[in-house]
Amino acid sequence: MKIFKPTKETVFQGILKSSFLNILARGFGYLKQVAIAVLIGFNLNTDAFFLALSLLGLFLTFTDVFDSLGVPNLVRARQKSIKEFQNLAGVLLTFTTLLAVIVTSLAILLSPIVVNIAFGYNEYEKELLREYFLLLIPYLFFSFFFHHFGAIHRSLRHFTVYFFGELLFSFFSFLFTFLGLLFTKNPKVLPISISLAQFIATIYIFLFSKPYWEIKFYIDKTVKGMLKQFLQLLGVYSVFHIYMLVDRAFASYLPPKSISALTYGWMVAMIPRGIFRFENIVITSLSEVNADWNKVKFYLVRIFLFSLPFVLFIFIFAPYIVKLLFGYGALSVDSELTATATRFYVLSLPFVFIWAIFYRIFQIRDKIHWVILIAGLTSILNGFLDYFFIFKLNLALKGICVATGVAYLISTSFSCFLLRFLLK
Repeated sequence: MKIFKPTKETVFQGILKSSFLNILARGFGYLKQVAIAVLIGFNLNTDAFFLALSLLGLFLTFTDVFDSLGVPNLVRARQKSIKEFQNLAGVLLTFTTLLAVIVTSLAILLSPIVVNIAFGYNEYEKELLREYFLLLIPYLFFSFFFHHFGAIHRSLRHFTVYFFGELLFSFFSFLFTFLGLLFTKNPKVLPISISLAQFIATIYIFLFSKPYWEIKFYIDKTVKGMLKQFLQLLGVYSVFHIYMLVDRAFASYLPPKSISALTYGWMVAMIPRGIFRFENIVITSLSEVNADWNKVKFYLVRIFLFSLPFVLFIFIFAPYIVKLLFGYGALSVDSELTATATRFYVLSLPFVFIWAIFYRIFQIRDKIHWVILIAGLTSILNGFLDYFFIFKLNLALKGICVATGVAYLISTSFSCFLLRFLLK
């Protein structure tokens, strides 16, 4: 059918269309969070859902790698010949299918063990967490194929196909969540909605990818290089997921609603980060000078100073911002808890901005192993700080947020030291 034949787009066309689709997708994503807040508010079930999503992130790491691995290699193959592109796409589909089956099976088999990461949960709460985790398994499985075919279309400059797929996921995730909670008030709707939305988005992008349904297998220099890159990137993305999971795990010791409040608080505190993706802009300039220290320092100082007004504004007006965005219906009684998380999470904002820059600099200098080491060590540090602030200083929710800020401060300081003195 003609409708399933996407057309090639220029970068300018792709930017225009994808920006519009991204705005819509983010809008539906926000509406979904509002629907959760208004219709059921925060409770043990929403805590279990958000923690289950964090746990699933350990397995979704495998799908995230496609963003950094698939597109560049497919583009290079396309530049050589369409035949080489199709061959590589076939190998990647084989790899994707194997990973989808193996990782999904492991997630199911390890679910009784994985839920024990929620140290503070009793047996009933862990079983509830496992139930939410298992309801998210279809989302995990279909994400592999969505990202695989998404990488193919982006490498072919079919930008709209991929970003419209993301919009479909966001829209149906909101629609199913809203209607499900409106008519049933059952929190199990949350993971089911995400899984159904991912299924619909995957079917859509699958139909647009008929020329690339073929499965192939061979090993050459390119495939070996990709496997090496895959293992490196897997380490990087794993520690990124673990970083946030540590907070959720220690929050399981706190009263119900704490994990949900942390999730929403981080979301609000990082709004400037979502709007201003500085690393995607400055990476070109830094790459041109091989991340020269003077150029790095130029950007770091300005980005740090740029972020301070946002920190001050959100810290002072957090209660009003939270009430404006989510303070309706069932969440109105929990907005103070969310405002507290927002206020203390926003203290991390300058260092979150800077860490994103440092991460790209390590990539430019081909020192990605330092990212794994630094992020891994600071994840451990974050865990110790969470323990100290919660159990020794009795700071509860505030302690988790402050611990995250201190961990980001130390990781950026250590990165700065390495780049300035050791990696010349």
